[in-house]
Amino acid sequence: MTKKSILLLIALLLLGSFSWAAANPWSHLKKIVFYDSSGDIAAVKENLDQLDAQWLVPAEKLELQQKLNELGDRYFQKKNFPLAEEFYRKILQISPKNAWPLYNKLEKISRLRGNWLWNFKNVWHQFWLVGQDFSGAFLLFNTLFNVLFFSSLLLFYITTVVMFFKYFKLVTHDFILSGDNQFKFGKLALLLALLLWPLALLGGWGNYPFLFCGFMWSYFSHEDRVNIKRIVGILLAMTFLNSFNHYLEQSLQSPGFQTVKSIYAGQLFPESRYNRFDNEMKVMQAYAYYNQHKVDTAQDILQATGNNYLSTLKLNLLGNIYFEKGNIAQSIQFHRQSLSIDNQNPVTLKNFTLALMKNNDPELFKFYLKNYPEIQNYKNKPSVPLTVKLPNAILWKRLLNFSWHEFHVWNFISNLMIEFFKFPILMACLLMLVYITLLKKLAPHLGQSTFCNKCAKIIKKKSIEQVHPLCEDCYQLFLIKDPIFLEAKIIKEKEISRKFRFHFALHLIASLFIPGYCLNFKDRSSVFTFTCLTFVSVFGLYLFNALTFKNFFGTVPMFINFIGILAVILYLAINASSLRGIDHGF
Repeated sequence: MTKKSILLLIALLLLGSFSWAAANPWSHLKKIVFYDSSGDIAAVKENLDQLDAQWLVPAEKLELQQKLNELGDRYFQKKNFPLAEEFYRKILQISPKNAWPLYNKLEKISRLRGNWLWNFKNVWHQFWLVGQDFSGAFLLFNTLFNVLFFSSLLLFYITTVVMFFKYFKLVTHDFILSGDNQFKFGKLALLLALLLWPLALLGGWGNYPFLFCGFMWSYFSHEDRVNIKRIVGILLAMTFLNSFNHYLEQSLQSPGFQTVKSIYAGQLFPESRYNRFDNEMKVMQAYAYYNQHKVDTAQDILQATGNNYLSTLKLNLLGNIYFEKGNIAQSIQFHRQSLSIDNQNPVTLKNFTLALMKNNDPELFKFYLKNYPEIQNYKNKPSVPLTVKLPNAILWKRLLNFSWHEFHVWNFISNLMIEFFKFPILMACLLMLVYITLLKKLAPHLGQSTFCNKCAKIIKKKSIEQVHPLCEDCYQLFLIKDPIFLEAKIIKEKEISRKFRFHFALHLIASLFIPGYCLNFKDRSSVFTFTCLTFVSVFGLYLFNALTFKNFFGTVPMFINFIGILAVILYLAINASSLRGIDHGF
């Protein structure tokens, strides 16, 4: 035999080995690699189109996805974007839940092709896939609860800083001078003691915003008091939500839930271990053994759950097991029982149809066709049995139940209350209430001073209802129309204008970091509360979600970038609205 004939024979044998099973995705993958090395792009596309991996177990699907992703990245680097896109879309077709980061690559390909508009269909699909994935959805919820809590806390701190600048000068003036305009060192020492004792006993600065609010409460305007009460209410509500978040975090880290999550992911436990599982965990463990082609062990585990425990997952898997063992009658029976629980499950309907067709009894098929007309759609699609995917609802239910199979109401409430009272927010609010109550009795002279409405000089209030208080100088200059004081009035107005410009510049600088900051000085503090909380929450969602997803998954979902764009729009809109209508300034 000549050398040329030998090479031809080897090539024929290789091609024959590739085509030994048309439905085998690994065969098509070998062909793709072979034609890729030879540069036959048309053959690569043809075999990629024919590749069908729906019958592979999850572990094999993941391995196949990695191989296809490597090939897609290779064509992406070669700037063969159409073929790279076909590889990525094939991966999304095989198992989209695990491949949501590929939508970022598809969007990048779209940009390189000159399309500058977002493909909102891809953005929505990616958001849906992240929400369907337990890990991705938990990260979103966890970040949301944390951001809402810290946003409300930051809002309270910012508002307290504003109140400090507005009123603390009045407090120190009245407290130290005690109404007789004489400086007293004893009063100064008492003031320092009231302000500094938390550092010695409570160990930290976190209580100071609450302490300052209680200390300055007598000077707050009606709107400021209502606004502080509103923020405290929001803070307590966010604290309650965050205590629920801490409950979920503890449940996630509990050994019981980690075991459930490992079973869900396909980990195999020894018999001595899975015999102690509850029935639902045993069914999940049976699926893990079945996916590893250990059918007999999976059947033994399912039978250990007892005849009284029935679920769609258990019955469908038993139907698949008996189908593989050739006991078609039993397979039909278990699939029928599964349909009696859920008659709309497409996987069960397809497996039931497959078993009926394998049974080769037209009369029996017609009999079941009356009750399940959907099986007619699967009649001409013979294949192998499909395996039901374990639903994410199992993990969420276990997480809420603190890894138990049943929900324990008292355990849930007690853990939630413990987490809620562990936060120091309640003690800080109590501290603020104590200061408000005691200072009214111990220092009744507090709250008697205010600022001149024109020059901001400290003066005594003439009455509680006084809305626009004026000092004597401003009263003489601005209310008494005497031409003798015209020059003094002009000088005073220039002085007030310089002071106003200085304050306006400070507010403008603060608004660069805190949008809408100057609303607090325009009697619109309630508007600032909601706008600031909205902006900080949206910006926090973008920032922390981007960091978290980048850390865990190596990429940031596209919808997270939309949250960042929304934060920028809010920043500009809030600042533009807050600065509108200011007649003075630069």
